[in-house]
Amino acid sequence: MYKYSIGFDINGNDNGPVAALEAAKEFALANKDTKIVLVGDIQKLNIHNLPDNIKLIDNPNVPSDPKNLKQSLKENTSMNEIINLYESGAVQSLLSSGDSGSYISALTLKIRRLKGISRPAFMPVANAINGRKFVFLDVGANLDVKSQWLEEWAILASIFYKTMFNEPTPKVALLNIGVEDYKGLIPTKEAHENLKNNRNINYLGFQETRDLFRGYFDVAIIDGYGGNLVLKSYEGAVLTLIDSLKSSINKTLKRKIGGLLVKDAFKDVMKILDYRNVGSAWVLGVNCLALKTHGSSDKKSYLSALNQLKDALKKDLLNKIVKEIN
Repeated sequence: MYKYSIGFDINGNDNGPVAALEAAKEFALANKDTKIVLVGDIQKLNIHNLPDNIKLIDNPNVPSDPKNLKQSLKENTSMNEIINLYESGAVQSLLSSGDSGSYISALTLKIRRLKGISRPAFMPVANAINGRKFVFLDVGANLDVKSQWLEEWAILASIFYKTMFNEPTPKVALLNIGVEDYKGLIPTKEAHENLKNNRNINYLGFQETRDLFRGYFDVAIIDGYGGNLVLKSYEGAVLTLIDSLKSSINKTLKRKIGGLLVKDAFKDVMKILDYRNVGSAWVLGVNCLALKTHGSSDKKSYLSALNQLKDALKKDLLNKIVKEIN
């Protein structure tokens, strides 16, 4: 009998399911109290010498038409199978690398939203340059938003941050094109006024996206369209920075020698900036612990997601959220 359990849909990755299995094996060996149920195209994997706390279910099926959500919900896919496992009590948390729209729709319609929550949102956990963790949402689940949704996400994310990072009063910011009250879209300005009067959260007001990774705040709220642009821009900027540094250092022998001298410093910085640590996003607002990984996730990204789920289970995150919002 295992204390914790995770249902892991390993289909849908751009590079196949091998990285998911490798991450699951490493995680399982380090977490003997946690069972991982892998659901996916098992025929593509080398399944010899697996830890005892890994269970395999062969299901190579993915949604035949991700745009047809009604049809996707009825199909025998690996994604639907892990959700069925959760509903039956066979697993306590969920992880998928499949289609984002299909996943959040299935979670919303099958497991349902938390009481009083209008829309779930995608929320990654990231590192600021000062080493602090921060969360930001939405990063793509809801392109158009209402002010009420932004307010609900601020409350949910505050509870999440308080529980996961032992911070009694997380600092909450609403991301905008400026800090002045008159700037921004109507839902953003309405949410800003309401959040200023909400005594249950530590609201700092409007903040700009340029300060997102500086560690000035713990929770950043934004609409899904803008949030997705911020996330993708961040990933691209980090990759460009790495390529530029490598190219510049390798131009001359003198620079190569200098690069060796600051190699450890670069490693420390890259540990913070590595976008693979933002390779997964919480589906915040549904009545379960669920993470969605990036379509191009590698072993490191999957490991990060598995560790986040284990930590949330240990800290009884879902029950604490439910208790605070009711």
